[in-house]
Amino acid sequence: MSIYSSKIVKIGDQAHLFLEEGIVVFFGDNAPEELQDVAVVHELQDVVGEIVVGTKINLSNEELIVTAVGPVANENFTNLGHLVLKLDSATQAALPGDVSCSFTNAPEIKIDDRIEIN
Repeated sequence: MSIYSSKIVKIGDQAHLFLEEGIVVFFGDNAPEELQDVAVVHELQDVVGEIVVGTKINLSNEELIVTAVGPVANENFTNLGHLVLKLDSATQAALPGDVSCSFTNAPEIKIDDRIEIN
């Protein structure tokens, strides 16, 4: 069952600073401009379900497997379209809003790519 599916519509001018560290900061397209500047911006869609350990995320045709979910990550995603993916394979989220993931290849994110959460 699909939890979320959306298209990436913008990559903020400062987003590369996080991406270089293996962190993907998502905001919905309704976020204030100053937040969009540091984020990968997606078309806000309804979230149907929760992200849990083992959830698969397809981002720019690369599969990520969730290894840890912070206690407010799902609430932030559902209410704000805000998601912080850390490509660190951690088994405990470092921050309350983090979603840690394992991966084979780091995604190379471009406008019009998709994020699919299953």
